[in-house]
Amino acid sequence: MKKSEIRKKIRNLFKTQNLGILATLGKTFPYQSIVAFAASPDLKNIMFTTNRMTSKYRNLKNSTKVSMFIDNRTNKEEDFQGAIGLTALGNANELQGSQRKKAMSQFIRRHPGLKEFVASPESSIFIVKVNIYSMVMHFQEVIKVRPDSWE
Repeated sequence: MKKSEIRKKIRNLFKTQNLGILATLGKTFPYQSIVAFAASPDLKNIMFTTNRMTSKYRNLKNSTKVSMFIDNRTNKEEDFQGAIGLTALGNANELQGSQRKKAMSQFIRRHPGLKEFVASPESSIFIVKVNIYSMVMHFQEVIKVRPDSWE
């Protein structure tokens, strides 16, 4: 599959899905959370927000390594052949200052119902710099691509 087709599939998945699963590294086990997300237009970054009093925030402060999983399953038999699962592996960093404000604006455009949560002083915004995407289609077809190789 051509890189342009892969980008198109990833972009479509990001447009149609509002939530993903964020995996962080806990002290003894991985920790997963459902998060609302927004992707950068070039698909090189994914942002999400969290309250600073959460396990995921503490985990992110201890290790920036994360995995995000986004899929389009419907829990029907057709999913075995038709669903797409996308894992994004990368490093998450908390945004500050003008970068935070810019990200907040972009995130709120994608999720206007979360405006109050995102603007709260207790909330932080993280950006994941994606190192590699691993996309599974047709039950077991795996395609890996690095977003920095698209140019």
